[in-house]
Amino acid sequence: MPIASITTGSRTRAGNLITVQDRPLSVVVNVSQGATRLEGFARRGGKGVAGVMVELVPRDRAALDGLVRRDQSDSDGSFSLRDVVPGDYTLVAIEDGWDLDWLQPQVMARYLPGGIAVTVSDNPGKLLNLPEPVPVQTR
Repeated sequence: MPIASITTGSRTRAGNLITVQDRPLSVVVNVSQGATRLEGFARRGGKGVAGVMVELVPRDRAALDGLVRRDQSDSDGSFSLRDVVPGDYTLVAIEDGWDLDWLQPQVMARYLPGGIAVTVSDNPGKLLNLPEPVPVQTR
């Protein structure tokens, strides 16, 4: 899944949407292939938690729609997120989180402080295993 990063003036934004005002604009587009797979565990009290929503939230809030990856944890708390694009993210695990409006930044903002920081490098086809579990948060 190719994702574009768009540079306008001195600002770079990831995603696929740009708003143009009524003035001259210089745009540079970089496209990268999101091919990294991210694997880890969602845990509470040292034990894996099944059925939680695991969401990888980009730090660049403007790229929310295009870069978010979600999965449901398995019976041992494991999860796998595919086609992750290089960038900086916060990874959260939310019990009973499937009914949340997860594309709304203000909804997810509540859970971000309890997540873990993740940086994905530009290394297509790479498997990234998280060194620490993602703490499960209640809804």
